[in-house]
Amino acid sequence: MFNKTNSIKRLNFVLIAGICVGEALIILALPYFGPMPDITIAALDAFLLSLITVAVVKWTVERPMNKNLQDLQSAKHTIVVRENQMLNALNALAAAKDNATGDHIIRTQKYVRLLAERLKSMGHHREILTDEYVDKLIKVAPLHDVGKVGIPDAILKKIGPLTADEREIINQHSMIGESILLAAQSEDMEPDLIATALKITGGHHERWDGTGYPRKLAGENIPIEARIMAVADVFDALISDRPYKQGWNFEDACEEIIKQSGGAFDPIVVKAFIAEKKNFEDIMKKH
Repeated sequence: MFNKTNSIKRLNFVLIAGICVGEALIILALPYFGPMPDITIAALDAFLLSLITVAVVKWTVERPMNKNLQDLQSAKHTIVVRENQMLNALNALAAAKDNATGDHIIRTQKYVRLLAERLKSMGHHREILTDEYVDKLIKVAPLHDVGKVGIPDAILKKIGPLTADEREIINQHSMIGESILLAAQSEDMEPDLIATALKITGGHHERWDGTGYPRKLAGENIPIEARIMAVADVFDALISDRPYKQGWNFEDACEEIIKQSGGAFDPIVVKAFIAEKKNFEDIMKKH
């Protein structure tokens, strides 16, 4: 595998050795050129030395480094393929259990992107919400409710209100989801990817006012990834038909999100939502 420090040390050694060997060869070869002015000798020496040094570096450093870089790219590609396979399997598992549709996944992923990019443009969490990290966030967004695979269908798909005991059971899905993700983690997957998924899965039912679950986190103690997912997920749940309810209309859903600013949701994320309302509506109508 390509190692930057070792390659620099190797380059330094090759340059020094190449210069020493090159100068020795040039000293031996110069007499064959016959008498020449000192300036010509210096120019010829520099020219020959550069030819020798470039050739030595190319064959002993550049070619191995290029090969190592190709191997690194191949390894990264393999990791991405395996990550996608694992995520697709987990997504399919979650969707099959919760009756989630492909459109639900598409919508929430798009909502998450809108909110994350709007927060960044507003000057919030720029150090976290880089383009690369937002892509990871979108990639793992469908896993937010993967823990529902551990909830009995009689409770998960019940038509009508849940009892207090049933509500307590279904609230366990966040912790179950964390356990599933930790079990699915492997050396082939990028640690940041699972870490991001864990923040979403374990934290998207926490509330800004500290009355959520499973840990009753409050305010900034809730990961920003979870705070973004919470708004996207609740909005989509409001507008979606469920066995126990009809979907709300767009304006009523927006009013509910805004009403819960400072209660269920981070006020800053709600401001981002308000700024993106039109785009939310477009996505809702399209998908």
